[in-house]
Amino acid sequence: MRNRHLSTILDLAAIFVALMIGVSLVQSAVADSNVEKSLYERLGGYEAVSAVIDDFAPKLFDDPIVGARFFGMSDDSREGFRQKNKNLVCAATGGPCKIISRSAATTHGGLGIKASEFDIVAQHLVDTLNKFNVPEREFNELMAIIGSLRPDIVEIED
Repeated sequence: MRNRHLSTILDLAAIFVALMIGVSLVQSAVADSNVEKSLYERLGGYEAVSAVIDDFAPKLFDDPIVGARFFGMSDDSREGFRQKNKNLVCAATGGPCKIISRSAATTHGGLGIKASEFDIVAQHLVDTLNKFNVPEREFNELMAIIGSLRPDIVEIED
């Protein structure tokens, strides 16, 4: 009889331990789900960023107004432009990429870029993000990042 009680007590103890482990795992999962993912992760990571830039860049090259800024760029230079922008978006949204270009102010300084040209570029990005059905929250966060570059890029308010 004594062994039977001991066996029952051990069984109950094992069930209790299993329940406590289960509760701990659930609490851990809830805590992990409350950790905010980076914008980079919420956008879909590098593959998604890369796809967006690959769709966006040719729109700039082919645009009748801002395309003149890219006149004479070789295919290799255009690929470099795409890669720099992939890294920039990746890094600016919390991804692991390294920025491989100069600052926006240095890159665009002295080019006389007009506000209307910046707006054309921004609209092409909006069109691309809409094409990829980027959710509103992520869309707004990314556009806020891009908008924050405006003072470093625009030299002429027209």
